[in-house]
Amino acid sequence: MEHPIELVEAVAFSHPKNSMKENEDAILPAVITKNAIFIALADGVGGSNGGSTASKIAISTLRKEILDGNDYSLKKIFHKVSRNINVEAERQIDKKDMATTLVVCKITSSKVEIANVGDSRAYVIEGNSANKLTIDHTKKQELIDSGVFKSSELKGHHSENVLTNSLRANKEFKLDIKTYESISGSILLMSDGVYQAFDGTRIIGNRGGDNLLQVCSNLKQRILKNGPQDDFSLVAVCFKSG
Repeated sequence: MEHPIELVEAVAFSHPKNSMKENEDAILPAVITKNAIFIALADGVGGSNGGSTASKIAISTLRKEILDGNDYSLKKIFHKVSRNINVEAERQIDKKDMATTLVVCKITSSKVEIANVGDSRAYVIEGNSANKLTIDHTKKQELIDSGVFKSSELKGHHSENVLTNSLRANKEFKLDIKTYESISGSILLMSDGVYQAFDGTRIIGNRGGDNLLQVCSNLKQRILKNGPQDDFSLVAVCFKSG
C-alpha cells in the first residue's frame, strides 16, 4: 500500500557546542509510518542536571510509540514522555530536576500537526523565507505577549533564555498544538543553538529556491563560521501530499 504522502527529502544534524561538552540535544530524523511522517527535536535544559538524559528519554519514547504502531495523539505521547522522565528522575536521584524541550511534527495526507513544549522551534519554508510556526515558552515571549515590550526592545535580552515551560521531572507542563492544512512544502525543526545564530535575520534569504539539503547546509555553515554558542541541531523534511 502506498503512503498517503511522499517524503521528497530529509536532512538532520546534531552537534555539541564543542568537542569537550556533551550534546544535550536529541533528534528524531524522519520516520515514515503507514499513515504519517514524523520528525522531532528535544533540547535538554542546561540548567538542570540530567538535561541530556531528559532529551534522550523524550526522543526514545516518541520513537518507540511510533515504531510500535501506537496510534496515539501527540497529546498522549507528550504525557507518556513526561511520565517516563518522572520514572527516571525517581531512579536517578541526582537528576531529580532533569528537563527538556520537545517539538514534534506529524505530517499526514490531510494535515500537519506541530506540538511543542519549550523554546525549540518549527519553521515552514515559504518562498524565500522561513516562517516560524511555534511560540517560544520563554520569559521574553511573556513580556511581549503582555504588551509591556516589543520584540525589538528585547533583542539580546537575558529573558529569551529563561524558559517558562518545559518537560521537567514531576512538574506540570503546557502543551501547544497547532494544526495546518497539509500541503507540499518543507518544515524545519531547530534548537536554539541554530536559530539564535541568525539573530532575527532572514534564515533563507534569497536561497529559497535551493534544495533542502543546500538550505540546511547554509544554516550549518553560518553557525560554524560565527562559532557555536550552544549545542545546535536541526531536523527537516520536504514532502508532497495527495
